[in-house]
Amino acid sequence: MATQALPLVRRRWLPRLRGAGWMAASAVAVLAGLVLVALLAPWLAPQDPDAVSLAESLNGPSAAHPLGTDQAGRDVLSRLIWGARISLLGPLGVVVGATLLGVTVGVVAAWRGGWVDAALSRMIELIFAFPGVLLAILLVAVLGAGLDSTVLALAIAYTPYMARITRGVALSERNRPYIRALELQGFAAWGIALRHLIPNIAPFVLAQASLCFGYAMIDLAGLSFLGFGVQPPRSDWGAMISEGQTALLQGMPLSALAPGAAIVTAVVAFSLLGEGIADHVRKAAR
Repeated sequence: MATQALPLVRRRWLPRLRGAGWMAASAVAVLAGLVLVALLAPWLAPQDPDAVSLAESLNGPSAAHPLGTDQAGRDVLSRLIWGARISLLGPLGVVVGATLLGVTVGVVAAWRGGWVDAALSRMIELIFAFPGVLLAILLVAVLGAGLDSTVLALAIAYTPYMARITRGVALSERNRPYIRALELQGFAAWGIALRHLIPNIAPFVLAQASLCFGYAMIDLAGLSFLGFGVQPPRSDWGAMISEGQTALLQGMPLSALAPGAAIVTAVVAFSLLGEGIADHVRKAAR
């Protein structure tokens, strides 16, 4: 039984995930493109994203500046390409932190049960009472504005979402015969959880993480728009929208609309990916 439990996740889930549908496949393609743009930013960006040229302020699209320039004369396309790095790394930090904390809390609560489960569940509900953006603003007030503060705060705020889904599926997996068999054979609880339980609930966690990535991107962009996130001279798509407000009012909308379109594209792609994974995981669980 012990030798058969480990590949259970491959037999039960992976065939389903490979057939997640054309929408999920399209989302993966879009996200792969965004990641490549972020990685290849030094070679793809046509201009220095921080090069100020007041003489070219708010110029329209041209051969030298395909998306025009912002109010400081900086190339919008170059800033959009370079901004992809922070715009993707920030939500990734939130999701990784929330997943590590949430999976740990959820698995411990499901495995131990009793008062441990009750105490951890009440803690999760307490964090749920604080909106993620509000928690981030409070932490920024203590630690100062910046990407690190906002990522840390949102990781804490998103932990209950990961912990709740993990606890639910871990409770179901905890009562399966192969887990009981492993316990009867004398395997340590942490070994069973790490080698067998967590791999078998991973698709559920992956689906929730994909959805949370999109929400985290929106929250981080909103905080940057308000001035709490990325600080100059660094910039992400949210900060670009904030900087483009003046240009928008002056009839040059691309410096604000381009990063807004990039955020919408990424969030929709992550949502479709998460929904595709969740849908096929539900079918596989029947």
